[in-house]
Amino acid sequence: MGRAGHQHQSYCQQLLLGCDDPIFEGPLFRAKDGGPTKKMRDLESPNSEDAVTWSVFRLLEHHFADHTWLPELLALAGCESAVSGIPRVTFWEKGYPPRSRLLWLLNHVDDPRVTKSPGARKDPDRLELVRQNLEEYRRRVGDGLIRGRNKWVLEGPTEFDAIIRSEGPLVAVEAKLYCDVATYVRWDTGRDQIARVVDAGLEMAGDGEFAFLLITDRRRHTPPKEYERLLKEYRASGLYSLAPDGLGWLTWGEIYDWLEGRRARCSIEQKDWIERLRTFIAQRALLEV
Repeated sequence: MGRAGHQHQSYCQQLLLGCDDPIFEGPLFRAKDGGPTKKMRDLESPNSEDAVTWSVFRLLEHHFADHTWLPELLALAGCESAVSGIPRVTFWEKGYPPRSRLLWLLNHVDDPRVTKSPGARKDPDRLELVRQNLEEYRRRVGDGLIRGRNKWVLEGPTEFDAIIRSEGPLVAVEAKLYCDVATYVRWDTGRDQIARVVDAGLEMAGDGEFAFLLITDRRRHTPPKEYERLLKEYRASGLYSLAPDGLGWLTWGEIYDWLEGRRARCSIEQKDWIERLRTFIAQRALLEV
């Protein structure tokens, strides 16, 4: 499909730029029969987190590469990391939990966190299968056989909203528009979304540095969002091997304000993009007030 054809697609109305990227014709967004996937239908919504994430980071990567946007935004978010080089952004990559996490689930199949989970309620036979084959499943996890649709793996991959790579930490972005983070996962009522993303991000980073970046509509809500409490707790107590300054938090409006503050150093084209971004986020009530 040519560029002109893309512009008439309904999802294009929700993107600031880049709607002709091949990713939108790939399996994430197009089913085998050519129809839209759930992810594509969500992208077509004015409340799409994916649309805002794509638009903001695609804009930074492609039109503000001559600005030190990643280290400055990480510092603004409260992350202290040495970053250099030109950042590269990928969207909607999958990350897998570490073996230690899968073993914890196998070793706690009778814990109420597991037995009262949504997965246990909806698929009790699967939990019973795990109980009957614990030793074999522990061995499989130990051998690294953790990918694919294995019924004995009680936590599958997570989809990162964005991954940012540079000469510095691998940065996993969890983007929220108006909704909260999940406070449980399918097989564990005590596993929140922040912990899951950090766990998978640390696994992806391996021996390299890692930082987590949460981006939301605003910092305070009435009543408070769960992520307001969780970020405060995790920064105070630490999360896995991640130091408190490895947990960053920004709002979409703060990202715009950062760009606006650099206007004097921008080209005419970049100033035009700043105005377009202002309109884009103002339409979604994301400007700081």
